[in-house]
Amino acid sequence: MRLLFLLLTTLFFSAACAPAVSRESMELVDPEFTFEDVIQAPDRHIGRYLLLGGAVVSVRTHNGDRSELEVVQHPSDHRGRITATDRSAGRFILKDDTFRDPNIYRPGRLITVVGQVEGSRTGRIGEFDYLYPVLTVHELRLWAPGDHPDSTRTRFGIGVGIGIGL
Repeated sequence: MRLLFLLLTTLFFSAACAPAVSRESMELVDPEFTFEDVIQAPDRHIGRYLLLGGAVVSVRTHNGDRSELEVVQHPSDHRGRITATDRSAGRFILKDDTFRDPNIYRPGRLITVVGQVEGSRTGRIGEFDYLYPVLTVHELRLWAPGDHPDSTRTRFGIGVGIGIGL
């Protein structure tokens, strides 16, 4: 019984520490390479892989088989879990050879991505010109609605709890 408890506890805590993307994708990423590096000189970092978290701003689909996502970057930890949604170092464009349904990848949905820097593109945010770093998706994780990645899902207590979503 004690061994079973120890095993279940270990599995529980190791799942909480798991990366947001696969180990293979994480091996491509240089942990010292940051979004701020890319913002300063996107074309100088072409070909490098970056781990980013953020919130979808918009999705454009092309020919029903490719997508482009505009994303507001949010800080994330070394595992790709977003640590704050009230800060950002900027925006970026994700090019993807997969169709991403705009109804699912709607504005505000949180994602974690390993992407390869492709360069930059000038666009507009409102009335302002903006230089977007452009990345190609290597692996993309869409966080479930309500599953805020920087909040713990661990709850301790005694008794019965009822959750009502409105």
